[in-house]
This record gives sequence, C-alpha cells and structure tokens, in this order.
Amino acid sequence: MPEPRRLVRPLESFVQELALCVATNGDRGPALLWPEDSETLPELLRIARPAYQQERWRYASDAAPPRTDGCPGKPGGPEAEPLLLASTLGALLELRVRPSFRFMRSMSVGEQQASSTVEHIVTVLEGACRCRLTRTDGAPGNTVDLRLRAGGTLFVPRDHAYALLDVHTPTVLMELLLSDPY
Repeated sequence: MPEPRRLVRPLESFVQELALCVATNGDRGPALLWPEDSETLPELLRIARPAYQQERWRYASDAAPPRTDGCPGKPGGPEAEPLLLASTLGALLELRVRPSFRFMRSMSVGEQQASSTVEHIVTVLEGACRCRLTRTDGAPGNTVDLRLRAGGTLFVPRDHAYALLDVHTPTVLMELLLSDPY
C-alpha cells in the first residue's frame, strides 16, 4: 500500500505557522505573517496553479483540480498540492479549508472580500499590492492600509473585509478560505 502523500518540509513548516497564527489571532484580529523558513516561498511558487489568463480559480471542494497542462490529472500529482496544503491546515485547525488562486493584472483593483462567515488567509506569491483591511462589525479601529509583497501572508478574521488595491505589477495570490467543519 502506498504511503500517504505529505507536504515537503518548507510547506509543512508554513502550514504549522499558519495554524499557530490563526489559533493565536482568530478572535483578536488580523495578522501579517512572514514565513520563517526561507525555502517556503520557492516551494509555494512551485505549486501547480491554473493558467494566468483566468482572473480567479477555485478548487471544487469534492473534486480533484484540473491539470494546467491539458493532461488528465493523476492522483497525487503536483496539481493536488494546494488541496493537500489546505487539508493539512484544516486537520490542524479542525476547520474546512479551500484553496483558490487570484491573478491580478497591472493597474487592477480586486473587489472587497467580506469575512462574515469565513476567515481568509491571503499569501502573495508574486508581485505586490496594497490591501485595505476594514472591520465590518462597526467596532472602532475601522481601517488599516498595508502593502503586501511576495512572501507575505495576511490572516483576515471574521467580521473583517479586505480589498486589494494599487497593483502596479502582475500579482499572483493564493487564498485559503477557512470555514466551520463539515
């Protein structure tokens, strides 16, 4: 019987850091994370993702992702790695986690993403953008502006919304959506 597929060490380290970040900040507010392992960003860039032409692409929660090279998918192939990353994080947090990728062209603006029922983890893989983070529950301290660059990860808890602005170079983001268990 084949051994279950595992994440490579830098991605495993990244998932553990994400789990700690979410567990620590989940009910306190947003957090900005820079991975401790210098090999994390190169490993994230190696993950198979859809073609750049699509603005946004999400994995179906109950189906294998399509391959990006036009070939039929193989179980456990590189195209399954975002799902493996999400399921590993989900197991640690005991939450449902779904991965997606967002591609933003120069001079584009991303629509505001509200987090009333889910939490978001946004990792910039390539490029950079400004992020405006706001509270949606009417509490004080409404808006924070920050610059996200390649390697940076933003945790956006429930009752917050974020908008991606000031994209001056093509930018690729990986988003993980955290929701209640099944």
